Amino acid sequence: MRLAKLIATFFYLGKVPILPGTVASFATLIIWHFISLDSFLIRLVVLLLIILCGFISIKVSLPLFQEKDPQEIVVDEVVGMSIPLLFILDSFFLSIISFILFRILDIFKPSIVYYSQSLNAEYGILMDDILSGIITALIIINYL
Repeated sequence: MRLAKLIATFFYLGKVPILPGTVASFATLIIWHFISLDSFLIRLVVLLLIILCGFISIKVSLPLFQEKDPQEIVVDEVVGMSIPLLFILDSFFLSIISFILFRILDIFKPSIVYYSQSLNAEYGILMDDILSGIITALIIINYL
């Protein structure tokens, strides 16, 4: 349970009192920027591992929280922010743009992003961020 909570809160960044999702998203950007993985396949495997760890950690730790979608759980932001970063190599400018786009989409939740939250438990927690990440990636890829 402790390991799951550690991962779900992204090493307790979810406990930051102000904008924990934004802090976790920015930390993700920094980590992806400094870990230089030239192979797309390796970056894809890393993303899939992040998604798997995120899903499991949310599923296991969710009963420890009092809310349906606790603010402290920020691994979903890590997952969502990692999606556009998968396609960005050596461009801090595009990484910042993807961060801004991702946060806008994640905060305002347009259209299907909003409705995806209605999925049960860990699926709903993750899906809005995954969709925000995919939309951000599509916008970024269009301008690469």
